[in-house]
Amino acid sequence: MDIKELKELMKVFEESDLNEFELEEEGRRLRMQKNSPDSNAGALPMMIPQATQMVPHASPMSVEVSGAPIEAPAPEDVPTKTIDSPMVGTFYSSPAPGEPTFVQVGDSIDEGQTICIVEAMKLMNEVTAKSNCVIEKILVENGEPVEFGQPLFAIR
Repeated sequence: MDIKELKELMKVFEESDLNEFELEEEGRRLRMQKNSPDSNAGALPMMIPQATQMVPHASPMSVEVSGAPIEAPAPEDVPTKTIDSPMVGTFYSSPAPGEPTFVQVGDSIDEGQTICIVEAMKLMNEVTAKSNCVIEKILVENGEPVEFGQPLFAIR
């Protein structure tokens, strides 16, 4: 399953009357559950951000993952300009374990420069800067799961 199919599956699930969905394919397991007051306490919440072109009027959804729940930063902590994750996956700040990070706070970045990797479905996807900028803050930790549209870097 590629990222396009995953996004479409998430969209269909969100628009459906289903409260829970589970899929196992080629040894990979995906479980989605919409948040409700009586949700399974074992599921870790992940908010699916509203994206006009993809999921209008998105509501909370949880996806079972390992690790701690992802919490969106408080609105006052989110700067006006960010570089956001282009997909659901795992954030990596360097090209390989033990290698230097792509960027650090204070770095001047050129348009098209690789700033991180988001791994999705065993594929390493380079995230590049869309314009010249300066990294003000790195908003996620190396190896942390990220969501589509989640801010990764605060920039100016």
